[in-house]
Amino acid sequence: MLVVLGLLLLVPALTHAQAVQDSVTLRWTAVGDDSLAGVAAAYDLRVAATPISESNWDEATVLAGLPAPLPSGTTQQVVVRGLATGATCYFALRVRDDAGNWSGLSNVVRWDGTLDESPPAAPSGLTAEPSGAGIHLRWTPSTAPDLAGYSVYRATARGGPYARLNPALLTAVEYQDDALPPDATSLWYQVTASDVSGNESAHSAGMRGVTSTASLALAWRIAPAYPNPSHVGEPLHIPVDLEDAGSAWLDVVDAAGHRVRRLDLRGLEPGHQEVEWDGRNDAGRVVAPGPYRAWLVAGDMRCSTRLVRVP
Repeated sequence: MLVVLGLLLLVPALTHAQAVQDSVTLRWTAVGDDSLAGVAAAYDLRVAATPISESNWDEATVLAGLPAPLPSGTTQQVVVRGLATGATCYFALRVRDDAGNWSGLSNVVRWDGTLDESPPAAPSGLTAEPSGAGIHLRWTPSTAPDLAGYSVYRATARGGPYARLNPALLTAVEYQDDALPPDATSLWYQVTASDVSGNESAHSAGMRGVTSTASLALAWRIAPAYPNPSHVGEPLHIPVDLEDAGSAWLDVVDAAGHRVRRLDLRGLEPGHQEVEWDGRNDAGRVVAPGPYRAWLVAGDMRCSTRLVRVP
């Protein structure tokens, strides 16, 4: 969550890492004095017997002994002792910049003397679409009753490594990524869900996003086949441009959408290639005359061209 109070000030995500008898360790990731830059000036951590909000913040008890803010991205923590056994407590954190501006509240952490170590389920339904100068992500809301928010991760390859994009948990089920790496033609995204105890889910299935329709055409492309129409019994050539052939294949389907042949492209080098189809199905039999379509499939990307076989 972003909070604008004069300068741009981010709200850190607060979690509890352990609970032992009358103590709890609270952790958060430091934010900058100006968004992700610099070092914040001070923290204000408070505890109350009821959920903390902006309206009752002044009634919550101020906790002493907080560490001085460290550079943005650094993990910080404090141990709160002397808590009543069996009592429920709520914690929330605010951060101040050097101009005296206070952020809004962090997520509110609940502690009742036991440690919740069960993470929520991984988010599902992730989509990534070009939007303006960036990529817009959406996913299905989590049904976890103690959900605190979401984290978005990005990589330049399907296998990673993935880096977290948002320093504070997201409460919305969408995210606009406008800070794209220079010259990127495709990016991969994953989303996680975190609960109020700081447990983070497994990563969602990866979703490929492209910076624009033009970049998609440069990365993966299928061109008209030749000769087309082609005669039964003669091969035809299907030109393709491969960004990465490691997980790509070419599916030939009939007019009803049934696959008749799959051509594995994993042995080909990235770049421009011409794939030959001999007009046979997966069983090795010559297909009947009629319309077909060749689909280039690579991960979540699909593009196709029309084929016609004549007697």
